[in-house]
Amino acid sequence: MRVRTMNAHTPTDLTLGSERAGVPRWSAVEQGVGRPVVFLHGYPLNHLMWEPQLRPLSLGNHIILLDLPGYGLARDRPVPEGFWPYVDDVGRTLVAHLTGPAVVVGHSFGGYLVQGLYHKFPELFAAMVLADTRSDPDTPKAREARLSTAARLEDPSEHLNEDEVVRGLLAPATWAEGGAVVERVRTMVREAPSPTLVRTLRAIADRPDLGPILPTIDIPTLVIWGTEDQLIPPAQSEAMARRIRGSTELPVPDAGHLPSLEAPEPCNDALRRLLDRLPPWGSPEGSNR
Repeated sequence: MRVRTMNAHTPTDLTLGSERAGVPRWSAVEQGVGRPVVFLHGYPLNHLMWEPQLRPLSLGNHIILLDLPGYGLARDRPVPEGFWPYVDDVGRTLVAHLTGPAVVVGHSFGGYLVQGLYHKFPELFAAMVLADTRSDPDTPKAREARLSTAARLEDPSEHLNEDEVVRGLLAPATWAEGGAVVERVRTMVREAPSPTLVRTLRAIADRPDLGPILPTIDIPTLVIWGTEDQLIPPAQSEAMARRIRGSTELPVPDAGHLPSLEAPEPCNDALRRLLDRLPPWGSPEGSNR
């Protein structure tokens, strides 16, 4: 496993991680060589939500667990203001560092970003995975609640309610069982800085209706959701999948908003099947933009 620092706007391969003074940096956990598979985490998490995918999928693939600005290894990176600036920031960095089309995986907020990335940077994509996410914007009530939380967290004395957040991210049975999964999620939530959360919440609230992008997607796409997801109703994920031509659906029984942690085996199996559908990496079809 490697931890690399990536410099935005530097035209180098991700694995080289060269640095230039004054260039914003991102950190990534990487393993394997071959086709790049980029994982974008959800709110308020970090790359650790994808750790069960790192080793099992690294045979023949270059697995890249990115931390979004302000989170995890990228804790000191400025967080963009607004949804489309966030998409542009992520997209420009990936364009600068990937040597060919990648499989781009996004969970929840990361899934919103993936849809935006496909709209603005389609050359990045060989395939797409959308996990426990949706395409519709917030309802007025949900947007108001999100912005209210952001305003509250501007007070340095205020913090997320860890139990409330972690319970919402997991299936009821996972929460009741406790153990390593619950503690991993709790650690990620606890480590997210409040200023990062504030800007992320505002970016999420700022996102438009992404639904018109769905019919334009013409690459292999896998849509995953936990059947016990308490944050994004499974029906919304299912409806999104049906608007993407030829997409494959994976409802994960007994998992909540985090099937990558709660039920990694079926998720990894589905990701392998998606990867197996693609042209071999290194062939003209599999490695050129």
